Amino acid sequence: AVHLELSTNCNASCPLCPRNVAGADYNAGYPITELTLSDIKQIFDTEFISQLKWLLINGNLGDFMLAREGLEIVEYFKQINPNLPITISTNGSARTADYWDRLGTMKPTVDFCLDGLEDTHSIYRKDTNFNTVIKNAQTFMSAGGVANWKMIKFDHNLHQIDECRQLAKELGFARFDLVDHGRSNSKVYSKKGEYLFSFGTTDPREQSVEEVIHWTSVNSKKK
Repeated sequence: AVHLELSTNCNASCPLCPRNVAGADYNAGYPITELTLSDIKQIFDTEFISQLKWLLINGNLGDFMLAREGLEIVEYFKQINPNLPITISTNGSARTADYWDRLGTMKPTVDFCLDGLEDTHSIYRKDTNFNTVIKNAQTFMSAGGVANWKMIKFDHNLHQIDECRQLAKELGFARFDLVDHGRSNSKVYSKKGEYLFSFGTTDPREQSVEEVIHWTSVNSKKK
């Protein structure tokens, strides 16, 4: 099995992601890069791909959708090993219907990260749109892809868990996965560093993003 990270780029600004500081457009040395189809062909030859039992394209470092040759890379693996199970994790809030239709025809499994309903999803999954994710998931499923609804549990969406599970079933998602990553508390800033709000048990008092950066830097050195 292979766990593959294709890109460190992302369209979202989730407050607890290392690409930014609580949603503010601040990069403390996080490299923005990606693997190309040419890179993949160099790293994984046909003999290696032929014996694979599973490929996970995850979003630990960035989102699959932001890799410019992501579709071509999935096609490359499938051409060599047509029965290879491929799982992709994504926020699902970008790209065109043609993109999701094409991905669906390759029949991977995609975990769509949906952290609540329309009124709560974007509290953490900042700069993504609930309705866009649902629309893209439906296009993907209509083309033959298998979709899962992956929901991170927060205090602000606990009351919607049952409703999300039911909606996932009605829309044709194969599975509903509820996960707890401990991402419970954070301040949230605009990309320009303007304080917006806090969620969880985070001190709700307004703080400049510079203060948060300083606090983060001091505490990381202590560790």
